[in-house]
Amino acid sequence: MSLPTEQSPAPPQTPPWGIPATIAWLLLSFLVSIVVGAAFYGMLQPGRTAPTNITYDGVAIALGVLASVPVQVAVLVLAARLRRWPPESYLALNIPKQGEIILAALCVLAVTAVFDLLLYATGRDIVPPFQVEAYQSAKDAGWLIWLILAIVIAAPIGEEIAFRGFLFRGLVRPGREMLAIAVIALAWALLHIQYDWLGMVQIFTAGLMLGWFRCASGSTTLTILMHVLINFEAMIETAIKMDLLS
Repeated sequence: MSLPTEQSPAPPQTPPWGIPATIAWLLLSFLVSIVVGAAFYGMLQPGRTAPTNITYDGVAIALGVLASVPVQVAVLVLAARLRRWPPESYLALNIPKQGEIILAALCVLAVTAVFDLLLYATGRDIVPPFQVEAYQSAKDAGWLIWLILAIVIAAPIGEEIAFRGFLFRGLVRPGREMLAIAVIALAWALLHIQYDWLGMVQIFTAGLMLGWFRCASGSTTLTILMHVLINFEAMIETAIKMDLLS
């Protein structure tokens, strides 16, 4: 089953940013968002230090994501406007079709099931230790709902707008779509250094899937929904491990 290729009813006359400028804008958005996120954390949690026996502090993750994502998106929206594109068009924030959503959800569930079986077959925990640490530390601090919002909603919006929205627009060239999809998936996977090698393969595979749907449907909104489903499933597995099986 194939999906329709991206269509734009009134494409702007100005071309997208070139590859060097696209990468520069993306790095700038990350830098500014990190600085703002760190400052926001310092203001709301003055003098707070993470528990000494953990590496991944759920409160810090929640605050960092919730503060940094709006800033990151704002920088990329500014970049689109400076190129004289409507941001929603540049970032492909359109409404996907119902059939696309159903097919995308089925693919997400299938890929997740395959890798869960691989993790189980190789003796690995389906829920990695960093998820356990973040979940428990946020729960202990009364920040679990904010961690869930950050991981399930905010992070997918920020990452998809950055990678399948802005970076995709700047990197994809006619006839080289699959190369761009692979490069973007690899860059996205390399950000997830908290996973082991099999986890990184899973992230890369998910990136290929997200990139294909972005290319075929012309909708970053669709990949945001897919990413939300991926993270929601991971959060459910973490909650089951921590609250039902412990």
